[in-house]
Amino acid sequence: MCRIGGYWDWVGRMGEEDLGRRLAAMAEAQAHGGPDDEGFWILPGQGVGFAHRRLSILDLSAAGHQPMSRGRFVITYNGEIYNFREIRSLLEKEGVFFQTRTDTEVLLAGWAAWGPDVLPKARGMWAFGLWDGEALWLVRDRFGVKPLYYVNGGGWIAFASELGALLRLPEVSRSITPERLAAYLSYGFIPGGRTIYRDIQQVPPGCYARITPYHIEVKSWWSPRPYFFVERPEAPPTLEEAEATLAEAFRWRLVADVPVGLFLSGGIDSSLVAAILAKREGASLISFTLGFQEPRWDEAPWAQKIASFLGLPHIVHYITEAEVLAEVEKLPALYGQPFGDSSALAVYKIAQVARREVKVVLSADGGDELFGGYVRYTLTTRQNWRWKLIHLLKRSPALVKLLLEAYKLLPGSFRQHTNLAGKLYKLLYLRLADYGDFLQVFPQVALVEVLEGLSVEALLPYLDEAIPRDWDHPEARMYADTRVYLVEDILRKVDRATMAVALEAREPFLDEAILGLRARLGSRDFIEGRTTKRFLKRILARYLPAQLWDRPKQGFSPPIPAWLRGPLHERLRYYLESTRSPLRDYPIRLEKIRPHYENFIRGEEGLAGFLWNVFVFGLWAEWITATPPISDNPPPATGAQV
Repeated sequence: MCRIGGYWDWVGRMGEEDLGRRLAAMAEAQAHGGPDDEGFWILPGQGVGFAHRRLSILDLSAAGHQPMSRGRFVITYNGEIYNFREIRSLLEKEGVFFQTRTDTEVLLAGWAAWGPDVLPKARGMWAFGLWDGEALWLVRDRFGVKPLYYVNGGGWIAFASELGALLRLPEVSRSITPERLAAYLSYGFIPGGRTIYRDIQQVPPGCYARITPYHIEVKSWWSPRPYFFVERPEAPPTLEEAEATLAEAFRWRLVADVPVGLFLSGGIDSSLVAAILAKREGASLISFTLGFQEPRWDEAPWAQKIASFLGLPHIVHYITEAEVLAEVEKLPALYGQPFGDSSALAVYKIAQVARREVKVVLSADGGDELFGGYVRYTLTTRQNWRWKLIHLLKRSPALVKLLLEAYKLLPGSFRQHTNLAGKLYKLLYLRLADYGDFLQVFPQVALVEVLEGLSVEALLPYLDEAIPRDWDHPEARMYADTRVYLVEDILRKVDRATMAVALEAREPFLDEAILGLRARLGSRDFIEGRTTKRFLKRILARYLPAQLWDRPKQGFSPPIPAWLRGPLHERLRYYLESTRSPLRDYPIRLEKIRPHYENFIRGEEGLAGFLWNVFVFGLWAEWITATPPISDNPPPATGAQV
C-alpha cells in the first residue's frame, strides 16, 4: 500500500526542474501514507513524471521500489493484488520472467502482456498511474477502495492519491461551487465522483482514464450492476456454500509479509469476519475496538465479549475529551476537503492504536450495502406503517408545521435528547421520489434559503444514473448505496484515517465472488419486516450465540451531540456568531443556521449531524487558508473562492 502522484505537461509549460519540484511536493504531502521509501521518475523531454511513497506490505526488500519500469511501461501503484501469485504463474507459462516477488511487477507485466484485460483477473484493491510511451492511464479498482484524484488543466494533467497533494500545486484552483457545498452540508460528502473543488475530480470506481494530448477517455471496465436487479435462481446458495465463499474472500485478505489485525466493532459484519477467520480458518487476529465514555454510544463491551468468545487478542481504547480536542484539528488535512462522517475522528483514533501493533487491518465495510443492513431499507414497502405515516404527513404540510409548533410547547426535559423536531423539519422538504433525501442530515432543498447563489435546479442528485427499479424497492437502495454512500463516505473515511498513520485497511466483503453470492439470494434473505441482513445473521448464528450480536443496529457512531455541547461548543459558537468567523468568507447565511443551533443547545438533537457538518466546514475553511501551495511566480491566492 502506498501513495502516488504524477504530472504530464504535454505543452511544455515548464522544465524538468519545475516538474521535479511539483512531484516532490506531492510526495511530501503524502509521506504519512508511505514512510518506508520514496521514488521519482521523469521522462526527459516529455514533461511527464511520477512520484511514489511506499508502505511495504509484500516483498519488503528494495526490489519493491517504485516507480517501476518494464520496457516502455512505467507504473506508480497503490494497492494490493491478493492473487498475484496465480497471475504470475499464468504469465510465466507465456514465457514472462520476473525479478521481484512483488504484486507491482506482476501487474506491470500483466499490463504489458494483456493491457487493461489484466484487471478482471486481479482480486484486490488498487489505484495506479501507468505510462505506456504514448498515453497516461489512470486506473481504479472495482469498488473504489483506493482513491485517485486528478485535475485536467488543458495542456497538463496532475493526479494523486490525496487531495492535499494536488492542492500543493499552485496552478490547481481551490474554488468551490454552491451546489457542491450544499451536497456536503446535506450528506457530509459529495456524491457523483465530485469533490468540493470545482476542478478536481475522481476516476470512478471500476473505471480507467486513458489520457493523450488530444483526448481523455474515461471507460468502465467493471460494474456491480450485473449483481443487482437480476432474476434470482430457483436454488439459492446453501449456508455451507455461502460460508465457503465468504471464507475464501476473507482468507485472501490475509496475504501479507507483515502482521495483520482486525477492527472489531461488535456489529454483525466485523463479528462475522472475526468468527469465520478464527473458527474456520484458524486465524487468531489481534482485534481493536474504540470505546466511548457515554454508555448509549458505546459498543465496546459487546466487542470485548465477542473477542473473548473467539479467543482473540483484544485491545480496547476509550477516546477521551482531551483526545477529541487534540485530534479534531487534523480532520481537514486528513481528507483535504470538508468531510462530515461523524465517525471519521473515531476511525482515525483506533487506527493510531492498531498501528502500534500491526501494519494491516481488516475492516468489514460493505456488508450493509450488499446484504441489506441499514434500517432505512425497511422503509420501502407500502405495507410498512411507518412508510404509510410518512406519506400521510407528507401530504399534509400544515399538519407537520402544527406538530412542530406544538412540540416547542412541550417541557424542555421532554425535548432533550430527542430528534423528533429534526425529523419533522426534514419531512417538510422530503421528496419521496428521491432516495437521497433519506440520507440527508439537512434537506438540500432547504439549503436554497441558507446558501446564496443556490437554486433548486442546481442541486446534485444522489445517483447519476437511471436504474430499473423505483426507490421503493430495497434492491434500488442497496445498489445506490453501493455506488455512492459506500464509495464517497465509508471507503473514503477508512482509507484516509488508516493511511494517515501508515496502516493498510483491507475490505473482506468487497470481493466479486461475494457479489456473485448476493446475486443468488432472494429478497427475504436481505430484509423481512424490520429484520435486516437476514442471510448473514443465519451464518453468524453458526459461530456466535445470539445474545452476543442480536440487538438493534447501532453503527460506529461517536457521541457528536455531547462533543458539540461540550469540548467543541465554543469553537462551533465562534463559527456561527463571531464577526471573524471563516464561514463569513463563503455565501452562507449564518442567521438561517443559528435558530437550529439554539434549539440544539437547549437539548434537541435532530439536526446535530448538520451542525457537525457546519463545524467541520469551519475547520476546513481555516485550514485551506493556512495551507498555501508551493511558491510560484506570481504567487497564487491561498484561500478558496466560490
